[in-house]
Amino acid sequence: MQINDTVLILGIPIDNLTMEETLERIHAMAMAHRNDGKPRLVATVNVDFLVNTLSWFSQEPRHPELLSILQHADLVTADGMPLVWASRILGNPLKERVTGADLVPRLAATHQEKSFYFLGGNGEVGKRAADTLKKRFPYMTIAGVDAPFIHISGEALSNTDAEDSETVQRINDAHPDILLIAFGNPKQESWFHRNRFRLKAGVTIGIGGTFDFITGNVSRAPVWIQKIGGEWIYRLLQDPKRLGKRYLIGFFKFAVMILPLILHMRWRQFRASKTHPPSVRDSAHDPPSFPYASQHIIALPEALDAKVVRDLKPQQEEWLAHDQGMILDFTQVHFMDSSGLGFLLGLWKKKGTPKGRFHLVGVQPPILRLLSLNRVTSLLTDHMHPTLEDVVIQARTPSKSPPFFYTLEDEGQALRIQLSGTLDAAQIQEIDIPTLLGDIAGKDLIMDLTPLRFVDSTGLILLLKIKKASASASRLCIPYGAQQPIINMLRITRLDHLFPCLPDIHTARQAFKSKKQIT
Repeated sequence: MQINDTVLILGIPIDNLTMEETLERIHAMAMAHRNDGKPRLVATVNVDFLVNTLSWFSQEPRHPELLSILQHADLVTADGMPLVWASRILGNPLKERVTGADLVPRLAATHQEKSFYFLGGNGEVGKRAADTLKKRFPYMTIAGVDAPFIHISGEALSNTDAEDSETVQRINDAHPDILLIAFGNPKQESWFHRNRFRLKAGVTIGIGGTFDFITGNVSRAPVWIQKIGGEWIYRLLQDPKRLGKRYLIGFFKFAVMILPLILHMRWRQFRASKTHPPSVRDSAHDPPSFPYASQHIIALPEALDAKVVRDLKPQQEEWLAHDQGMILDFTQVHFMDSSGLGFLLGLWKKKGTPKGRFHLVGVQPPILRLLSLNRVTSLLTDHMHPTLEDVVIQARTPSKSPPFFYTLEDEGQALRIQLSGTLDAAQIQEIDIPTLLGDIAGKDLIMDLTPLRFVDSTGLILLLKIKKASASASRLCIPYGAQQPIINMLRITRLDHLFPCLPDIHTARQAFKSKKQIT
């Protein structure tokens, strides 16, 4: 039995699959789409992804949207030997590297009953890649080829609805089973994310520069070099001017980010080896009056490691089969290895299903520190409770607030709009945008972003529309109170100059009065 089916590296859960298992999983996802119509995303992650996603030292991500996309992706593979090496050092080794350059030809060879759509690439490289694969695999179906120019930053974001609609319509008319996007990261992932609710492609795979490998524009390293993990050196020698700085910064940043985690894990592992923790204990009936009759309470030992996970996995499958949730008692846990982290992230990925209920009770400081170093605290915060009684209280008083909502308050000279919760692609579907824009049209705005926890590029498009609704009538729009993830998204999309967020409402009101006097 494979216990470490999810390997966590710096906050990104990577599926621990071989190439053959990856092909089978993609086949299953494509078949599932024919039944439920849900589009799926496959991401092939390398060091460049991590560099674009994470900050050097801060726990706040450099690119919050990209991190969220990768954490929620349906399948994530390790497209880079440094990730494989890191997984081995952390004690939860990935089976092998699964690159986009290897994956696409294998899909063409083994999924010839599926149709493929080639999106992106420079110039005609997408068409040449499709023609090359068609010659090698005559029975594969090419549903379409397209190379549009897309925007993921700047004021041009406000026009992407119309621009994307034409591209999405061409894809949907073709009904491909597999959509290959070669915009490079983070463009390809951001484009999929903002269009996923209107796409009718079965499985979307972000493949970066794979079209260039297929056509021979960029040559692959010999197989023996690939096997020893030296392909990056081969590519660097081919194009040192373009890749030299990128590789140097990328590998150095990766080392800086992961070294504290390695040292922490090694030290805690050494400390844990000095003790002999008891086996995991199912305490489902310890407190007979506990109201979670359908959920098992698991008293974990001092170390949540590979052995404990091995014991937990078959029980977990049994609970899920009977629609039962899990309560993990962390009171005694002072060490957790990467297998334990992978187990928790596996639970987190199931959280959206009725069978995905889980709670972590009594999480101790050493484990909180480990979660912070792994950049996953934010994912598990809503599942953590000090005591069992707090789990009961939450169950009896469920939150009635929607994931996102806004309020409007007339302050006399200006209208204050407060945005709360998570403003992402899913929530945009629920907002009556014409009514919102109609309510604020022709009015001065003070925009309260204090309760806004997360915003993706689709949410930023709405902010741009709100600002334009004010600007079109020569009105002011003054934002304030943005949290760091919001500030990072504005910076990464080059919109920070349009939303220079002030710290609080007092400062915002003062700025409003000053600007009104000038105008």
